[in-house]
Amino acid sequence: MPKRFRKTPYIIIFWIFFYFFIFCLLLNRGFAYLDPDLGWHLRVGEEISKTLQVPEKNVYNFSYTGNWVDHEWLSNYFVYQINSHLGYQALVIFFALLIVLIFVLLNLAISYLWREKGKSPPLVLIILFQLLGVIAAMPHFGVRIQELALLFLFFVLALIYFYNKNKNWRRLLLLIPLFYLWACLHASFLIGFFIIFSWAGIKLIERLIINSRFKNKISEFVDFSSALSYREIFIFIGLSLVSFLATFFTPYYTKLYAFLLGYKDTLYLSYISEWFSQFSYPFFYWQLFYLSLGGLALLIYIYYAKKRKIDLWTLFIFLLFFFLSFKSRRHFPLFVVATFIFLVSVYSDYIVYETHSLKRLPTWLKTYLLICLFLTGLSMLLNINFVSDPFYSTAFSKDYPRKALTFIDGRRDYDNLRIFNLYDWGGFMIYDNPGRKIFIDGRLPQVAYKGHSFLAEYLEFFDSDSEIASELKEYDIKLVLLKFKEEPAKPKKWEKVLFYLKDNNLSLSSNLRGYLDKSADWQVVYKDETAIVYKLIK
Repeated sequence: MPKRFRKTPYIIIFWIFFYFFIFCLLLNRGFAYLDPDLGWHLRVGEEISKTLQVPEKNVYNFSYTGNWVDHEWLSNYFVYQINSHLGYQALVIFFALLIVLIFVLLNLAISYLWREKGKSPPLVLIILFQLLGVIAAMPHFGVRIQELALLFLFFVLALIYFYNKNKNWRRLLLLIPLFYLWACLHASFLIGFFIIFSWAGIKLIERLIINSRFKNKISEFVDFSSALSYREIFIFIGLSLVSFLATFFTPYYTKLYAFLLGYKDTLYLSYISEWFSQFSYPFFYWQLFYLSLGGLALLIYIYYAKKRKIDLWTLFIFLLFFFLSFKSRRHFPLFVVATFIFLVSVYSDYIVYETHSLKRLPTWLKTYLLICLFLTGLSMLLNINFVSDPFYSTAFSKDYPRKALTFIDGRRDYDNLRIFNLYDWGGFMIYDNPGRKIFIDGRLPQVAYKGHSFLAEYLEFFDSDSEIASELKEYDIKLVLLKFKEEPAKPKKWEKVLFYLKDNNLSLSSNLRGYLDKSADWQVVYKDETAIVYKLIK
């Protein structure tokens, strides 16, 4: 083996190859999946770039024409800039590197904590949980703005940790620009505020317990070694409130909160698949496996409460994201980031006696491991279809109604006809032709509209025949764009038994299609392997 290789720390080379492998996994996902909402993100970003103003009015729908607050306005701006100047490939690479950065930071964080204890980092467990976390969270990755929440969550938890350790309030000043930027990039900043104020609440509870007569009994199980004084707690609360006030100075000012707090309808939880619970079909088995490891870690942590006392904050943050991940799998990546250190710590302390075993491997085996990592990542890289414009590439031609829209745009007599479209196609249609008014897209499913949500209004088109007829007439809809073929869900027999699935809860609604097919007022004017177009003829 060359001398230079022997002198280079093996573990550094290993991490480079490991994260190269993770990066290739994420690239493969990024080019194999096209987010239905990406189209409107790009068009809104283009609008912001041209006008240098945030959007205030909804100009893309003929149905809902009220006020609109784009809580992702800065993200949309940057996404458009990257896509227009560097191309879609750069956009995919950016989001893949973002996830890699998050896992690198988690690695550095846990290594820092272990070295503080005078121990070597548990490398095998770090590798295992990072690889499992990436694989399990893969359905949520790609070119998706919500991934930014993972990075901000890490920074918030890191700031809390360092303040709790050093009591240096000056570091907390970073919360102000952090939350201001987060509020401009994505509405998930509300989770960040919930976390920091919850931490302050837990610290207040700890201080009250310490000052109470129940301290001795509770301290048998609970760790109060990191408790803060009232002064330190109120300093944290004060700077948190300043951070909260800073978010009122985004371009939307108070309208941002007025808009987000108006989202009260929860119908989207049972319609948009990403918001489904973990026990909804289709099942994400890697996520269930990861969560089961988390549940086991929690039981171990509680069982050994007398030996290693429970930290209330650690327990709270685990339970919070554990619950959120089961309630909605969209939150699973947040669970991975928030509980990664906890899971590695529990399994390292109670299950694995010595995990720093990579150094003990023979040289030939370590070399073989590096070669496997590199070649596996390289093979994935070489097989990726690096599309430059996914909306018009053959890779996604069957997912979006490109040909059907070309047909509609080619007919001048269709120019002013209102189109009813599927929810999943709205973002693509805005990207394809922002001047063509559509019924719905992914921006406003929860907004209050006609006594319920905008999504509820959309779903009325799939109700009874009388409801469908009245809705089509009310909106003066002359064209209806649907999928050519609706594929019913096909769970395996054992899945039906295990999860008590019923066919009537899995089948897609075809009431609208059935109504149009049997109505003498409507006829099919176009169809291909992806879409079918109905036109009102009477």
